[in-house]
Amino acid sequence: MQKSTLKKLTVISVLEGISLIVLLFIAMPLKYLGGYKVATLIVGSAHGLLWLAFLYVLNEARIKNLLDRTEIIKFFILSVVPFGFIPMKKSISGR
Repeated sequence: MQKSTLKKLTVISVLEGISLIVLLFIAMPLKYLGGYKVATLIVGSAHGLLWLAFLYVLNEARIKNLLDRTEIIKFFILSVVPFGFIPMKKSISGR
């Protein structure tokens, strides 16, 4: 049960991190430089749902006492940093 929650956290953090990179480096330039407003609408919506899913699984790990308070805060901060999913994945995999 614990491994499955940490596995979910790893997978969702990678997906959320990739969606953030796509949003910042592809969709936003398309919107502001190319005038394609729909790019941020689609990618932004997907990223928002993935971020909410990440928060849900992070809370699930907190409830099950799989992560301490420091790790929860660190992972939350890393979730809003581009490429933050890389050190997060390494930290989770090292358990």
